[in-house]
Amino acid sequence: MQWNEYKEKIIESLNAFRFDESILRILQDSIKKDQKIFIAGNGGSASIANHLLCDLSKGANPQWKENPNRYKVISLSSNISYITAIANDESYADIFKEQLINLAQPNDILILISSSGNSPNIVAAAEYANKNGMITIGISGFSGGKLMKLCKYNAHIEGNMYEVAEDIHTIFAHFLAVWLRETATGK
Repeated sequence: MQWNEYKEKIIESLNAFRFDESILRILQDSIKKDQKIFIAGNGGSASIANHLLCDLSKGANPQWKENPNRYKVISLSSNISYITAIANDESYADIFKEQLINLAQPNDILILISSSGNSPNIVAAAEYANKNGMITIGISGFSGGKLMKLCKYNAHIEGNMYEVAEDIHTIFAHFLAVWLRETATGK
């Protein structure tokens, strides 16, 4: 694939991307509702989850140093010691679910990122969250897989290229941070 072809694929995919706009208000209201926001992704989506943690924790907060009302964000993809212990002693499919058992409360928010929508560890986390009263947001690609069916709120790009799905998911993550910051400042 040539650069211009890839660029056109990104533009086409970005134009086709759809998301439930309720996601914006859910995240915006999480501060006043004292909700934690958990994020998880597998593989390349783990990097997006960690990046989104940074963007929501710092980038979405105007004057973040002086602002005590911050988004409470935890990336379940970032604790490599705990992840490998769970994977080794239990199952790789349980690496996110087991962390939620320790940390999550009903009404907390879980954002799950998966290009295929079928990663067993992502699906297990969504199932646990649904059974335990969490708010589930899925960010998926391809056909959306099981994740799109399990999550109450979805952001989705149809397609069959991991790279394109991950690019669009990253753009969406940046949009979330910018939107939250600008609505907080009235811009």
